[in-house]
Amino acid sequence: MIRLVAHGYPILLLAILCCCNLSFSQESHFAGPHYIEKLIEQKKIEEANKLLTSEIAAFKAQGNYDTLVSYIPLLGNASLSLNNIPGATERAHRLVLEIKPFVTPHLYAKAQVELSNLYFTARQNDKVLEACLEGLKYVGQGKSSDRLLLSTLHYNIGTAHLNLGALVEAKKHLISAKRVLDKESGKNLNEYYNIYNSTGRYYASISQLDSSTYYYKKAVNTLGKMDSTEVNRDYWKAIVNNNIALNLQNVGNTQQAIEYIKNSISDYKKFMVVATDSTKKLRAQKYRLATIDNLGTFYHGLGEFNMALELMEYSYREKIKLLGSNDPNVVFSLAILGHGNLSAKNYEDAGVYLDKALELIDENPSNYSLLHSYTLALRASIFEALEQWEQAEEMYKKSESLYMQSFDGTYSKDYLDTMINMSLFYSKRGKSEKALTLANTGYRVTQNERYQNDLIHFHHIQNMANVHFELKNYPEALQYSDEALNFFEQNSFTSASLSDSIQIEFIKPRSLLINAKSKFHLQEKKSEAFLKNILAQVEEGVTILERRKTLIKTPEDLQILIDDNNDLFSFIKQIRLDLYEITKNDSYLLGLINAHESGIYNRIRSRLNIRNDISFANVPKEILNKEIQLKKKLASALETSKINNFSTFFDATANWEIFLDSLKHAYPKYYKMRYGTIEKPLDQLQEHIPKTVTVVRYFFIDENLYAFVVSSSEKKLYPLEFKAVKEYIPQLVDNNFDVKKVSPKLFELYQSLWKPFEKDIKTERIIIIPDRELFNLSFELLTPAPINSFADLSTNSLLAKYIISYNFSLLLQMGYESKMNIYSENFVAFAPEFSEKMKEEYVLAITDSASIDRNYLTLLPQPFSLDIVKRYSKMFEGSSFINEKASKQLFQKNAGEHKIIHIGTHAESNNVSPELSRLIFAKNISEANIDDNFLYTYEIYDLNLSSQLAILTACETGKPTYQAGEGMISLAHAFTYAGSESILTSLWKIDEKSSALILASFYDNLAKGMPKDKALKEAKLTYLSTAPGRSIAPQYWAGLIIMGDTTPLELTTSSPMWYWWVGGLLLVLFLLYFFWFRRTKS
Repeated sequence: MIRLVAHGYPILLLAILCCCNLSFSQESHFAGPHYIEKLIEQKKIEEANKLLTSEIAAFKAQGNYDTLVSYIPLLGNASLSLNNIPGATERAHRLVLEIKPFVTPHLYAKAQVELSNLYFTARQNDKVLEACLEGLKYVGQGKSSDRLLLSTLHYNIGTAHLNLGALVEAKKHLISAKRVLDKESGKNLNEYYNIYNSTGRYYASISQLDSSTYYYKKAVNTLGKMDSTEVNRDYWKAIVNNNIALNLQNVGNTQQAIEYIKNSISDYKKFMVVATDSTKKLRAQKYRLATIDNLGTFYHGLGEFNMALELMEYSYREKIKLLGSNDPNVVFSLAILGHGNLSAKNYEDAGVYLDKALELIDENPSNYSLLHSYTLALRASIFEALEQWEQAEEMYKKSESLYMQSFDGTYSKDYLDTMINMSLFYSKRGKSEKALTLANTGYRVTQNERYQNDLIHFHHIQNMANVHFELKNYPEALQYSDEALNFFEQNSFTSASLSDSIQIEFIKPRSLLINAKSKFHLQEKKSEAFLKNILAQVEEGVTILERRKTLIKTPEDLQILIDDNNDLFSFIKQIRLDLYEITKNDSYLLGLINAHESGIYNRIRSRLNIRNDISFANVPKEILNKEIQLKKKLASALETSKINNFSTFFDATANWEIFLDSLKHAYPKYYKMRYGTIEKPLDQLQEHIPKTVTVVRYFFIDENLYAFVVSSSEKKLYPLEFKAVKEYIPQLVDNNFDVKKVSPKLFELYQSLWKPFEKDIKTERIIIIPDRELFNLSFELLTPAPINSFADLSTNSLLAKYIISYNFSLLLQMGYESKMNIYSENFVAFAPEFSEKMKEEYVLAITDSASIDRNYLTLLPQPFSLDIVKRYSKMFEGSSFINEKASKQLFQKNAGEHKIIHIGTHAESNNVSPELSRLIFAKNISEANIDDNFLYTYEIYDLNLSSQLAILTACETGKPTYQAGEGMISLAHAFTYAGSESILTSLWKIDEKSSALILASFYDNLAKGMPKDKALKEAKLTYLSTAPGRSIAPQYWAGLIIMGDTTPLELTTSSPMWYWWVGGLLLVLFLLYFFWFRRTKS
């Protein structure tokens, strides 16, 4: 996760000096610095510049150099220099050199302090050191004013060292600053505040967060002692609130950190309204933007990458306006935007930002010592993700070279970690010599006695195993993985804390996997007994991962857990497949399928475990809060318990187990979803499949695709050829309207993915359960023969031949017949429309431009969706919430207990952070929290969405090729838990008009009593028969699918008016006939 440097820079000293050797009459005709500040505040920049130039010239002519010291801050003023900060600081520097021969040593030292403050504002920390070290040579210690100045110099030097990462020097000077200040009798509250704040930053830098928070609180207490009229209090309060927020973030209290940092942003704004010191106002503007960056990184830490990027991009744009495009603050924004886009898998955008950052860093590399290597490493990661290996290698080499330039013979832990990453990169590239050189160096260095009692020693043993395995040196991989597994059994290792001791177990799965895989590759003839032994070893790793879920804290930990989870389950599937192939024992086949299904639920559970802000329907808040607190105690016990005192951890573990047992009995549905055994015996699976249905379960083992085809009477496994057609899937919906290009792809996909087992399908109804990239494919499009036009799909396709529905897990097939809830209310709908009027009203309601949700303003209007809602809420005698009434809060309150829940809003299926897939509702300006209009997947678990069908047609999938299907799986799982028996949704973003037309036909078909899957099929066929021009292309209609239960709905409808007219006419005719007949008879 990104860690931003807290910005507790020193407060500018107000050094408007009085010179005792000048009489009043001599100075009376000078306006002075204060008046010039007033002109700047009034934006009379030209007048202020002329006055500044003339007064400096006049004082020089008089030889009155003492007074010129007070003009140094004005020379560096950003407004006066029209934001030419480098030029402004250079002018100030020349003035300081000019006055040196004519002023006392004390005043010269004070001039250097003023100059250093300008360098602080410009983030030129190397220049800060240069100025203050120069001033230190001239300051005395005899007078009180000398001691205050000496304390300030030490403080500025310490803070500059802190910003440059020189922590030992930083601590030394900060201690000196306080020691000197303690000798003074006055309160000196401003100076103490500064020292406490920077000291807090120092302890945060060395991860001693308790000490850091202690000093931050001392800074807050100092603020409380100041006069309540102090105009700078909001400014200083903002700085320390930001730094406290960083500490809270670092210990995992992200939600609390966000509240602190929002207060900090607000405090900066309050100060900016009343500030008269233009230089300090500029600094507050810069700090506010840096604090917005920090808020972005907090959302990044939660995995909410889109929100993080919105904040970072806003800050970046505002910095350019305020400071120009080459300012160091802008460089920092470029770097974190690169990191944020990398995490969000926006690789091209990330590369653009980082290239620009590196270009600016190269202009003055000494000023970016911490940022330079960080940015190079990020750029290498992007090239690696894009498989641009040569460029990635070049960046890794630059990173290595940068480190070695300052290499003093001692390897830092950070660099030892970097060596692991680089050696794995080179091994994957097949560059064995470089990979082994790096791996061996890390292994050799950590053999040193200094590292014998350190987990980093283990990591480098394991890295030797990983590198050799990647290079296919299986005997060596087995040797080093054995050493890794035996490492903690050696008497030489004793953990300093229980945290290290528990990590022994948590990092074993990777060792177990490499060890088992090495044995697997080395064994030529694999017997059933051999494979069962290997399977037992790998399943031990899965058991460990299950325990590890409870203690994950960050998205990075989560991604490592999921990667380990995927690798282990993939190998388990391979072993069970081999066992099935050599024995033909069905238990191994069902075990293989069960392993795949378990992997899905493990990923869902792991993502839910990382969030402490999640609630679940029908589980009391106090139970959920107790669960969170017990998890925290379990995690903190790992950090605080010493190896010779396990009682704290054992007590925490026992309490956790007791809680789980009570949960199992009191809230079985919740326990089963979060903690229960995932695997279900599948030997009864076929009994749960209707005779009219065939289930096709696709799944991957590594890159090999298989189809498990099962009906009530048959089950069989088919290997499929996928690599040759993999690239066709994204091309089908990529604005491709040329049937000649699309037709061969649809035919080849049919040949690869359907034909191998089609002869064994005896039913019309099909349930397809995709995996990975197949979640982006509408199987109805596959054609047994090439087509000449898209209209041919109505007769020559799987759509024409079968009735197809989808699901995300085979395990759900075990329980559909037991659901069938009947709801008295037919229909409820929510349709915000997102009209321009709604957006304009929203913008007018927002007072702070930083808070505007710009993505909301770009949402396309949905007039056709609104029409559907109005029409069918009337036809089905339901209720509807439209425009600003289609808010998240009203949805939460009114959606449940209906046969149909129609959600006519934008939705985003997020494959990067699936639990953050979301529905986007209206921003209701009459509600207290106007921006609370996103309903995330993790929030759905707390809702009652009991229904037979939820409609969600405007679903857009982000990053469809990354972790394909994960966003849709999480969304479907949440809706299922919340009570929806089925969902009609879209595999990709579909044209709103065509979607509305299909949905209208679908609703009409439901009203006729059709099953949901057949109703959708007939609606698509109707659309194909009437769609004009290019709108017949698959991307307009084929993405709509039905997931889950497909049984018909019992809907009551209001009859159209023409029914009444016809009925009335028939009644009149009947009465006329009746009277005619009676008259004739009489």
